[in-house]
Amino acid sequence: MIPTNRSASAFGYRGRQPPMGNRMVSVAKLASESVSLSGSEGNHPFRVTAKRGAGGKLWLTCSCPRADRDGWCNHELDLLCGRYEAVGAADRGLRETFTQIVGGTSVSDAGQALDRATRAFDDCLKVFDQGRPREANGRNLRKFTDLITDLAACAAELEEATGGFRRLLGQA
Repeated sequence: MIPTNRSASAFGYRGRQPPMGNRMVSVAKLASESVSLSGSEGNHPFRVTAKRGAGGKLWLTCSCPRADRDGWCNHELDLLCGRYEAVGAADRGLRETFTQIVGGTSVSDAGQALDRATRAFDDCLKVFDQGRPREANGRNLRKFTDLITDLAACAAELEEATGGFRRLLGQA
């Protein structure tokens, strides 16, 4: 059966409880106002730095080329979503400090929304690749149209989530 009119929310990603929670710690109660986590991707080292200021303002940066080029990267997104595999050498205290600094901020929320939209788009693309007919004619035309419509809806949500994340990082 081919799913129709599916968006990111239809794939079940919207509305999940974020791994960081939604409680923001005031700057005065933070153990540290900034933290850096380092890792490497192949032979390419990177450093993600999170710094919190007054009013919940969060500065998040990464030293990798993609972050420099695009204004954000998957290293930042992974850390905002509680995935620390790329910074495996980071001790528990650094991870907890990072979580305390980013938790409950609008950047964290936008990063998690971008992560959900990315996953939904990837899922929709798989459905499209598996279900698309060889030829877009006759009876196949409706099936093809439904698959493309679903993919376009997911792409639009992904574009919106990416734009929102970039705006909050001040890179748009």
